[in-house]
Amino acid sequence: MNGVNGMNGHHENGELSNGSNKGVWTIGLINCQFKYLTAETFGFKINANGASLKKKQIWTLEPAGGEAAAIYLRSHLGKYLAVDSFGNVTCESDEKEQGGKFLITVPDNSNPSGRWALKNIARGYYLGASADKLTCTAKTPGNAEFWLVHLAARPQVNLRSVGRKRFAHLSENLDEIHVDANIPWGEDTLFTLEFRVDDGGKYALHTCNNKYLSREGKLVDECNPNCLYSAEYHSGQLALRDISGAYLSPIGSKAVLKSRSNSVTKDELFTLEDSLPQASFVAALNSRYVSVKQGVDVTAN
Repeated sequence: MNGVNGMNGHHENGELSNGSNKGVWTIGLINCQFKYLTAETFGFKINANGASLKKKQIWTLEPAGGEAAAIYLRSHLGKYLAVDSFGNVTCESDEKEQGGKFLITVPDNSNPSGRWALKNIARGYYLGASADKLTCTAKTPGNAEFWLVHLAARPQVNLRSVGRKRFAHLSENLDEIHVDANIPWGEDTLFTLEFRVDDGGKYALHTCNNKYLSREGKLVDECNPNCLYSAEYHSGQLALRDISGAYLSPIGSKAVLKSRSNSVTKDELFTLEDSLPQASFVAALNSRYVSVKQGVDVTAN
């Protein structure tokens, strides 16, 4: 089941760039049986029976304010997931309610699993899946209360550092990723954040020269455990945590992307932004490429 992010025909990024939807992610949630959380089209029914990431399995994660990891989950029908006073899980309200606010928690250990637990803030219990129904009765998260997070991103995105306010790009020697580009221009700024279910729902950062970023900062030919990262949500921004518990960040004067710190600051946070369409144009008259030289004049010579 390993492959690139996204669903066929889906146009939104796993995390949107700055704008009216700042901090909003579009995701799929996978339970311990490797089934997706699903909002059925009729009757506002919800279950965890989805086999793949399609329209009914897409959820919009919206920041709830206050705590950095507090969120709401909205279905493709525009309804919010919530838990009532009896512990019943519903998805019928058009409005954000107190019972619909969840807190994202991740296992705090030296070998991150890549899974999230969703604690309902109003009730203090964790969202889980049991057979064909959703539950919210566990005081502590067990296997049924952990979810893998599938970012519904476009196959290729630009990676922007929150701390450095610069974009990632392939180094001139094609062996590292540097985070010092002012503008994400050219194929060397395009990256694929591969979701790898067979590797425990971790992510791998794939470059345009068909290599993978290892946690030491070097690009390698094959994806191995040192190339796998857990995705974490921090107030709408993304942190990538390696197998040792350290986070990716730009390091040094060259802003080399590699793992170092075990805590999250702005240096460890990123946003995924849609890549702009880019193309080359050839003049029919003389078969030369169109270019801009020394100003704003467009020539083909």
